[in-house]
Amino acid sequence: MLVVFLLFFVVIPVLELYVGSLVVDALGFGPATLLLLVAVVLGVIVMRSAWRRRPRSTESAILMAAGILLLLPGYVSDVVGLLLLLPPVRALLRVWIGQRVARRLTSWNLTILRWDDDTGRITRTDVVPGEVVEDGPTDGRVVRGEIVPGPSDQPESRS
Repeated sequence: MLVVFLLFFVVIPVLELYVGSLVVDALGFGPATLLLLVAVVLGVIVMRSAWRRRPRSTESAILMAAGILLLLPGYVSDVVGLLLLLPPVRALLRVWIGQRVARRLTSWNLTILRWDDDTGRITRTDVVPGEVVEDGPTDGRVVRGEIVPGPSDQPESRS
């Protein structure tokens, strides 16, 4: 906890001040300030677009984080926010976040429910849609059968 406190309240602000002084030395005070203002406007635009997305998902959360980072004063946070706007970076983060969430939910023995737009119903993500077809008598410990596609799994044919 102390490490996180030092990182957020000592290391990152000192790094932002150092990089800010380098940018002001290189560009001058006016252009450096204008660059920060452009980043704030971009952050507001990104946050508004992330908020309007339906359904809200990991993608929206990553875009919201990018907008917040762009709103913060400082060039390091702006660079990280701009990196989060790149689709390959967002794709990597989605996979990483998804793996961590799935691992955590599995360790807590929780099931995720999601809305299925095709059927209009809430479904479990750990269940394969289909129907169990019995093959014969079993001893009660093993379910034998095969997955038969249901009506929601087959593409609709329009003739």
